[in-house]
Amino acid sequence: MSAFARALGLPPTDAASLKGDGGSGAPTSLVALTRYGLERQARGDFQAAVEAFRAVADAAPRQALVWNNLALALGGLGDHEQAAVALRKSLDIDATQVSAWVSLAAALLQLGRPEDAENACDGAIARDPDIADAWQIRAMVLAGRDDFVGAAAAFSRTIEIAGENGALRANLGVTLFKSGAFHEAQRNFDAAMALEADADEIVEMARLCRFVVAGLDGDMARVAAISRELAGAAEADTLFKTALLCLDWAGHKGPAALIGQTWASLRPGNLEARHMADAAMGRPVERQPAAFVAQHFDGMAEQFDEKLVGRLGYRGPEEIRALMADWMQPDGSLDVLDMGCGTGLCGPVLRPYALRLIGVDLSDGMLAKAREGGLYDELRCADLVDTLRQPGARWDMIVAGDTFPYVGTLGDVFDGAAKALKPGGWLIFSTEAAEGDGVTLRGNGRYAHGRGYMADLAAGRFEIIERRSTMLRREAGVALEGDYFLMRKL
Repeated sequence: MSAFARALGLPPTDAASLKGDGGSGAPTSLVALTRYGLERQARGDFQAAVEAFRAVADAAPRQALVWNNLALALGGLGDHEQAAVALRKSLDIDATQVSAWVSLAAALLQLGRPEDAENACDGAIARDPDIADAWQIRAMVLAGRDDFVGAAAAFSRTIEIAGENGALRANLGVTLFKSGAFHEAQRNFDAAMALEADADEIVEMARLCRFVVAGLDGDMARVAAISRELAGAAEADTLFKTALLCLDWAGHKGPAALIGQTWASLRPGNLEARHMADAAMGRPVERQPAAFVAQHFDGMAEQFDEKLVGRLGYRGPEEIRALMADWMQPDGSLDVLDMGCGTGLCGPVLRPYALRLIGVDLSDGMLAKAREGGLYDELRCADLVDTLRQPGARWDMIVAGDTFPYVGTLGDVFDGAAKALKPGGWLIFSTEAAEGDGVTLRGNGRYAHGRGYMADLAAGRFEIIERRSTMLRREAGVALEGDYFLMRKL
C-alpha cells in the first residue's frame, strides 16, 4: 500500500470482492486487471496502477471500491484533484463509506480547499462520530483559518478517540496557546515532551509557553532565566513575537509589556522588537519606522496574498470596488495612485478606471509580486508622503487599501493628498476602528484610527461621501472591524 493510502486510511479493493456489470466472463477479467493494478501499486508503479484501475472503472462504473482503488493510485502520483473526483464518484454510489469521506477530506485539504475538506469531515463524522482522522483534519482546517478555540476542541476530541500521541498533544498545545489558554497549553506541551522528548519544535514551543506562563504568574526570576534560553534559539525573534501577539489577543496587557521589554533589551538593534515593545507598553509612537515596514513586508511577500485573503478573509479590494461602483464609471480616464500597493491586490479593481495606474510601496519584495501581475504602468519603491509631495504630482484618485494601519498619524498624508489631488479628486482608504477619536498603537503593532480623527483631518479639505463599517479581516479567529472611506476633494 502506498504512503498516501496509509496516511488516508482508505482500504484497497479486495480483488475477490469485485463484481462485473454483467456479461459472460467479465468478472474474471476485471479481477485479473484489479490484481495487476494492486500489484503495480504495491511496487510503486502508480502510473500503471492508474491505467489498470481506469480500465476497471470503465467496465464496472457502479462499483464504489473500484473508484477507491483509482483514488489511491492517483494519490500516489500526487494527482489529488483527480483523486478527489474518483472519491466523489465512489461516494455517489455508496455514501456510507466513512473511510472514503476521510480520504476525500484529506485530498481536499492537500488541494487548499479547506471549506470543502471540512464538509467532507462532516460527512465522515455524521456516519461515525468516533472517527479520529476526520476530527484531526477538521482541527487542521480550523487552525488554518485561525479558529484556535475550535481547533483545540477538535484536537482534544482526536486524542480522546485515538489515544495519547506526542504530535497530537503538541498540536493541541499550540492551538490552546494561540487561543490564550496558556496554562492548559503548558500542560499539553509537557505531556507532548514526555511522549516525544527529542522533537525540537515541541521543545521550543514548550519553552515559549513556560516563558509566557511565567510572565502571567509574575515570576520575574523565571522570566529572566527562560528569556536567556530563548535568546539563543534560532527562531528567537519569531518566538518573542508569537508570545506578544498571543498575549495581546488574549488581553493580557501587563505580561505582554513585560515580554516586549525583555525582547527589546535582548535585541537592542532589532527594529521590530523595539516597535512591538512600544506597542505592548502603550507608548505613543506616531509612525512605524520605514525600514521596519519594508523589512516586515519583504519577509511576507511570497505568502502575503494566501495569508491575507485565504486565511484571514481580507476583502479590501471587493469593498473598494463596491464604493467606486456607486460613484464613478470605469471609463479608463483617471490618473490613479495606489498608495501602499503591496502585491497589487487592488490592481484588478483600479485598472478599469485608470488611464495611468501608479503603485507605491516601501517593500521591494511586495513590488516584485505586483510587477508579476502586469497591471501597473509604474511601480515605485518610495514613501507615500514623499510621493504625495513630489512637485507636479496631480492625481484624479488616490487609494490606500490596508495601508494606514501601518502608518500611524495621518496629518502629513492628508496634507499631501489635498495638494496632490485635482479638484474633485477621490481619496479612498480603509482604517482599523479605534475605540476613541484619536490614533491608537495596538499591541499587534498596527494603528487604529477613530472616526472623529478622520473627520477632523477631512474638515475643510475633503467631503466624506461615504463610510462603510465592516469586517476588515479575521485575527485569531475573531472579526477585526474597521471602516472604508470614500472622500472627495473640495
